[in-house]
Amino acid sequence: MRYFLLIFNLISIEGYGQQINYVSSIKPIIESHCIPCHSKGNVGSMPLTTYKEVSAYAKMIQYVSGNKLMPPWKADHGFSNLKFFNYLSEREIALIKDWVVNGMEEGNILKEEKQKKTPAITSIEKPDVVFEMKEAFVQAADYTDRTQVFVVPSNLKEDMHIEGLEFVPGNRKIVKACSISIDTGTIGTRYDSNDLKYGYGSFASVGFVPHQYIWYQWTADMGATFFEKPYIKKIPVGSKILFHITYAASNTLEKDQSYLKCKTAKNMAGSKLIHSSILFTSNDITNGPFVIDVDEKKKFFATTTIDEPIEILSVMPQGQYACYSWEIYAIDSITAERINILKIPQWDAHWKKKYDMALPIKLSAGSKIFGIAYYNNSEENNNLIILPPKKIKNGEATRDELFLVQYDVIEVEAQNL
Repeated sequence: MRYFLLIFNLISIEGYGQQINYVSSIKPIIESHCIPCHSKGNVGSMPLTTYKEVSAYAKMIQYVSGNKLMPPWKADHGFSNLKFFNYLSEREIALIKDWVVNGMEEGNILKEEKQKKTPAITSIEKPDVVFEMKEAFVQAADYTDRTQVFVVPSNLKEDMHIEGLEFVPGNRKIVKACSISIDTGTIGTRYDSNDLKYGYGSFASVGFVPHQYIWYQWTADMGATFFEKPYIKKIPVGSKILFHITYAASNTLEKDQSYLKCKTAKNMAGSKLIHSSILFTSNDITNGPFVIDVDEKKKFFATTTIDEPIEILSVMPQGQYACYSWEIYAIDSITAERINILKIPQWDAHWKKKYDMALPIKLSAGSKIFGIAYYNNSEENNNLIILPPKKIKNGEATRDELFLVQYDVIEVEAQNL
């Protein structure tokens, strides 16, 4: 029996007679899922680019991967058909655990390192247009997270149509995420003028509903985004571009001056214009009002009926710290088919993300879209930042709550480039 157990421990779960080591088994996982954030100068709190670095944090990596805290992909990959997945498979989680438990073998670097290369992040090398913050924003050395909105004039003389975008953080150490909206009015400019600092503070969103809400979203693991033909986006003439940036806490004074690179669409024939708007708000809730009492656990349900045929390209739920889960689906008016859109079993307000459909979800006129969100305003919810719990209402402050879903959609019969 001892001989059998020894042989079993030396056989990797990959199915061949070789002990799991860093170079052949763990390094590819780290490179695919962790390096974009956890490398020198980036927002990840510790670099994971070498065996020495990974082995030093190995037990923590085992814990956060086993509990599915990292990487921060919160969608249920079995519920709907999404793309750009960044989650660990059960096999990868088991590999990490097995490697840690069995002594963290390094492997033959000279032999195997040449076969493993860190995947390059896609970039727009020669942008047609660049929109940049006019000055640097100073992140204080007080170890406090911040969100700030910057109003960047487009100065366009005519509409611009976009087929590729790349947000470039000016300081990767502190820039965690950026949501970009398009404002064709003056509200953002007024908010900016009333704030003594460059830009204006706004926790959950830009503080109002602009012409295009969350027109583009960037997180620290992303490079450039190119829209698949025939889809394009538009920046209207005279509009302002709103950078809503989330800054990580820092114990040193840091500055950031981020910018957006654009690749313009050269061929407009047959193009479909992506519109970024709001699918649900608390006004669409059918079992309101949207108030959550102390120690209350409550589900809220919302529904909307679409007037014209549409194609849904992405969705982005919003919630704060009492929010616990989201589920979004549709019932087509013609086929009566239920179409799953997105499910987030364990919501985390620190990792808000826009989720892209692998294929556009096409819905007929008269179809219904449903949203279900669960909230836990009790001490059982470890994410609450107010303890003991207080009564919660709808709002965008850190102590409020949100029932909000943004989406990117093609209005099939109302194209207007």
